[in-house]
Amino acid sequence: MTNIKARGFESPSHLREHLDELEQESPAEDPSVAEAVLSPAEEIAELRGVVAELHARLVAIREQTDGIDTPRSRGVLHSWLRIVVTAATSFVLARLVQEFRLGAPGAAAVPLLTAQLDRRLW
Repeated sequence: MTNIKARGFESPSHLREHLDELEQESPAEDPSVAEAVLSPAEEIAELRGVVAELHARLVAIREQTDGIDTPRSRGVLHSWLRIVVTAATSFVLARLVQEFRLGAPGAAAVPLLTAQLDRRLW
């Protein structure tokens, strides 16, 4: 048998007793758990019932929100413009870091500055 350290147990015999108790209480061998296993067809039927319930809840939510006009976010309207402005800002800031020879701290600041400008613009 392998010599293992049994932390929290006084001796290997106490460890074996504990492991035996765990095996006896194991739910994997419990017959009531084994009966609870569904066949694939039953599981699919249960999942379809859940999907139908979620669909009904979604329909109820949509009925409650009908007539509410929500403005579209500016980010959705100008998503490509936002990407172009962010890329251009990153490029310009990177060129400034190179020009002023700011090194690693300046290069690390470029994404932070770009994120700040992006938040303020959009």
